[in-house]
Amino acid sequence: MGLRFLCFLASSLLLLFLFSCSSGSSPSGTGFLYVATQGDSTVTPFTIDLSTGHLSANGQGAASGSTPSAMVLSSSGKALFVANKGDNTITSYAINSDGTLATGSSTQCSTGVSPVNMATDSSGKFLFVTYVGSQLDPNQPSAICVFSISNTGLTQASVVTFAVPSPGPSGVAVTPDAKFLYVSNRFDNSVTQYHVDDSGNLTSFASYPADTTPAGMALVTAKNSTFLYVANSGSNTVSGYVVCLAVNSFCANADGTLVSTGSTFSVQLGPVAMAASSDGAFLFVVDQQSNQVSQLKIAGGSGVLSANAPATISTGLNPAWAAVRKGVTTVTATGGTTDYLYVANLGASTVSVFSFDSTKGVLSVDGQSVSTGGQPAAVAAE
Repeated sequence: MGLRFLCFLASSLLLLFLFSCSSGSSPSGTGFLYVATQGDSTVTPFTIDLSTGHLSANGQGAASGSTPSAMVLSSSGKALFVANKGDNTITSYAINSDGTLATGSSTQCSTGVSPVNMATDSSGKFLFVTYVGSQLDPNQPSAICVFSISNTGLTQASVVTFAVPSPGPSGVAVTPDAKFLYVSNRFDNSVTQYHVDDSGNLTSFASYPADTTPAGMALVTAKNSTFLYVANSGSNTVSGYVVCLAVNSFCANADGTLVSTGSTFSVQLGPVAMAASSDGAFLFVVDQQSNQVSQLKIAGGSGVLSANAPATISTGLNPAWAAVRKGVTTVTATGGTTDYLYVANLGASTVSVFSFDSTKGVLSVDGQSVSTGGQPAAVAAE
């Protein structure tokens, strides 16, 4: 009788275990969002619930330099770099295992005024920073500065300076292997391609036309092809290019050259920044002057852009930056995952939170926007 009872108990526990595993909630996880605010010159960490996308405060903010303007995470996810246009510095932070920030150090390029954008390669070897400076004032020089990265430490590797009239380097993107760098030039409406050597020295290779006042850039890999997109804030368009990293029907050589995907794509007013879905199927464009995000689809193979439906969604006042964070592996009805987009609203002092099905790319408002310090200018998600 005792043995029969024990067998029954064991069977019951096994069934309970199997039921719990098969019918419980989806796997959950934690991510982190970092928000740089200009009003108080602070970088504040938030915790992301990857099953819902919701944000919660995560410790104290860390001081940045004056007027933070751009932000990028290291490829390892263990360091955060913030450009500060008010004092022309780069602030570095170590990221603790709980997502909080260790006190940062400060670095300055030997020349250049008003850093506005940054990029790093997939191995975390270099940090590339653009300094827009002034078009005509030699006392406000424009530059591209390259730093070697060692943990959170930065050492200047090279710098390119520009005589007046300056092209106004603004947006920046680098290929994953750190061989090719692309910079949008605000004052002469162009994109410049540079070759990067093993020491971080830049050699100008080619220049390509863009639309009016090109700003933020996004390098996107989709279905074994790589594309570069440029937000043109003066003409309310996005320019698209195939990046020639392999010989194919678009590219005669694998030399990093750019081939236009066709005519520019019209978006809403004042596009300044972009973020792509993790699989490169969708592009989200921050339209600062119309307080919207344009939702675009990327055609695999060609990189041609088309509007999603609906084509836009509203944000807070004066959105300035966006970051995508992939959610946990929760299968949706369409076979995708639920991912998240975070938008810094400079004029509203908030972060808008959106969710989207990775197979559809259509944004939905995910709860109330989150209040931040004054004038959030950049966000980064890990």
